[in-house]
Amino acid sequence: MIDLMQKLLTFHRGLLQLAEQKTEAIKKSDIGTLQQMMTKEQKYVMAIRQLESERMSLLSHMSEEERTVSRYAEQLEEKERTKLLQLANELSDTIARLKAQNERNMQLLQQSLQFIHFTLDLMIPNEQDVTYDPKRTDELPPRSSFEAKT
Repeated sequence: MIDLMQKLLTFHRGLLQLAEQKTEAIKKSDIGTLQQMMTKEQKYVMAIRQLESERMSLLSHMSEEERTVSRYAEQLEEKERTKLLQLANELSDTIARLKAQNERNMQLLQQSLQFIHFTLDLMIPNEQDVTYDPKRTDELPPRSSFEAKT
């Protein structure tokens, strides 16, 4: 179990490092790098799923309610228990940091999309403003000072 937890921690730390690198790639709008990182990320996730499956099979002798690291650690000697619980805490902290980093990346992506939509709205005139309607009596809204030829 300790070996599995160390491997899980290593893979989650790798995911965290990738998430931090993705932040920089998002800021630079480096799509190629983002695609490469997502491929690496998928490999990490597959490995984590495999390790998690191994962990669950290791705990299969326990009832579902008792399938926790702390319950499993109760069966170990003091030295191993301490090591396992330390790894579990580090893994929990790493997962929390990974979640926060992924949320920041999502916010950056949403802001980028909002900026793109805003820019497109400024550059592309509304079709209703362009067409002629003889029955129309209201004035047209002022046009943007930025005109672009397409």
